Amino acid sequence: MILYLMRHGKAEDVASRDEERALTKEGIFQAEDTAEAFLRREWPLPQKIIASEYKRAVETAEVMAEKLGVHDVKIVSYKDATRWRNMKTYITDEPILFIAHQPSLGYTIEEITGEVVAVRKASLHKIEYDPIVDKGVYVDKIERVRS
Repeated sequence: MILYLMRHGKAEDVASRDEERALTKEGIFQAEDTAEAFLRREWPLPQKIIASEYKRAVETAEVMAEKLGVHDVKIVSYKDATRWRNMKTYITDEPILFIAHQPSLGYTIEEITGEVVAVRKASLHKIEYDPIVDKGVYVDKIERVRS
């Protein structure tokens, strides 16, 4: 099965609480570019998007859902979107997109695949995951096209 893991786009530097930091205009452009690059690759579309409850992840999920035509978007706790043992509970046989934060996504990719990869803002990482052995293979990534 296919897992996509994406980091939110660029967010405001300051807010009253970290959870409330919104995407900047650049962050919205980054998410849009990632979605457009995704569609050009003709990868299987995710059937569901799972996003961290933090505002910047929710806003990134909204952009991705609109651009990719995904109607099933679930907003979950930070822990459910960033800890592999929790993330696994959302997996089905269909491709799924998780949108969350660094450094957690980097740790999760390493835990699933054994690969250490850079997880830049608005980057999306494709993994082929085998639930029987609970391991995956890192396939490819989409990184920021414009800023």
